[in-house]
Amino acid sequence: MCMKNSKNIQEVQYDGLLWVNVIQQKEKELREIQKRFGFEEQDIKESLPPFQRPKIVKRDDYYFMVLHFPVFDRETRRLGFTEVDFFLSASHLVTIHDNKLLAIDNFFEQCKKSEKAKKEFFSGTAVHILFEILTRLLDSIFPILLHVNDDINLVDKKLFNKTVSGKVMVEEILRLKTNVVTFRRTMQGHRTVLERLIMYSGRELDLVSYQGYINSLREFANEIWNMLESQNESISALHESNESMLSLRTNEVMRTLTVISVVTFPLSLLAAWMDIGAQDNPFLQLNGGFALASGIILGIGALMIWWFRRKKWM
Repeated sequence: MCMKNSKNIQEVQYDGLLWVNVIQQKEKELREIQKRFGFEEQDIKESLPPFQRPKIVKRDDYYFMVLHFPVFDRETRRLGFTEVDFFLSASHLVTIHDNKLLAIDNFFEQCKKSEKAKKEFFSGTAVHILFEILTRLLDSIFPILLHVNDDINLVDKKLFNKTVSGKVMVEEILRLKTNVVTFRRTMQGHRTVLERLIMYSGRELDLVSYQGYINSLREFANEIWNMLESQNESISALHESNESMLSLRTNEVMRTLTVISVVTFPLSLLAAWMDIGAQDNPFLQLNGGFALASGIILGIGALMIWWFRRKKWM
């Protein structure tokens, strides 16, 4: 057994299998890996930022895979994604990422420190290591899915709460909608890449021995996608409901303002008419004329409000 460690390039070797874990997507580290393993220039360039689309390419003596995985920012409560690049052959696996995924880091530390883990996972071909990494990465996605579900349920409870402002609800729904769209975009290539790996792989990878892993990864990918579909439908329904609520509130405000305008305009006109030639105005010549005029105006206003209520216009 041989283990080597540097700042950004670490490796574990056991029983003829080698896992090299690169935790910085920088040119210096990638050029070192290219020089050591002879990877093609195009694959090295695609391992550098910016992110590439999920894909798998079969080369003469290795397979190059690109996959995306979600990353949740607790401060902004927004979902992003990170890229993991895989260089796979029968005898070695190279993983390149930005060290944001604890599942990879924890598994590497386990393999580095535990003899039992090395005996368990460094057997057969390097596909065994790859499938264990993918299984752990996909399994780590479910807590994020549950967190998104909790956010959806919370927004659902707030939707009919009149104490919550419309602006806050719009911002919450748009944040969730953006998170779900990002999540779906991140995960949509997983099933395709897995199926193409199975299609492209030769006998040297011995995928037949890892059918259990393949079935498990398929189930994980399908379950995650189904949950994302359900969440997308829920968010769309919440968005439509909130839009209807905002439209209803706007209509109520406009109706109230319209009623106020309709009531006050004729009363203002009546008051202005009574003010014309105020010295000769018969109402003002009477004892209590001002009170009488005010009573007429208020009475007409009350009559109009009663009529609007009877017609259910307010």
